[in-house]
Parts: sequence; structure tokens; C-alpha cells
Amino acid sequence: MERIKSTLKIVEWEAVLWSAGLVYLLTINPYKVQLFSFCLFHNLGITFCPGCGLGRSISFFYHGDFFHSLQTHPLGIITFILISIRIIKLSHKMYHNYHKTKEVIYG
Repeated sequence: MERIKSTLKIVEWEAVLWSAGLVYLLTINPYKVQLFSFCLFHNLGITFCPGCGLGRSISFFYHGDFFHSLQTHPLGIITFILISIRIIKLSHKMYHNYHKTKEVIYG
């Protein structure tokens, strides 16, 4: 039980969530019209949202369609790069936390 608790403390959940989001964007078809939107503004009927299109832009980028990626949202590729850097930093931190915990548990 103690081992599970220490493992859950080591995991960087932010990195897990960012990674899951990027995997989701990899699996969707950006050319298909999506009926559901996670955007709160869109669901409330507000037509302008500065973040709308970021996910679709990243999905176009994944599929190699750079023109549509930039056309959908000009910051999509930059956002993908920043999220990737964040995941790498959190993973690096998790790696070091794992080794510190391992030293404490096993001596």
C-alpha cells in the first residue's frame, strides 16, 4: 500500500493530462465537422473565442497539413511546441522524483 501511495505522489498528473490531450488530437479527423465542442463560449452561443480552433490546428499539424493548421489558428503549432516542452519538463521532474523516492525506500 505504501508503494502505491509513493508512486501516485511521483506521477506528474499535469503531464499525463497534457499527453492524453495530445493523443486525443492525434486520433481525431480534423477534416470532419465536429458536432460537439469543449468550448464554453461556443456552448453558450458566443461566436468569438480566442482559443477556438487550437485543437483542430494541432490536429491538422499532426496530419502534416501545415497550411490548414495555420489557417485554423495561427498559434496552433507554437502551442503544440509549448505543450510538448511542458510535458518534457514535467517528465524530467518525475524521473528525478522517482529516483529520490527509490533511494529513500530501498536505501
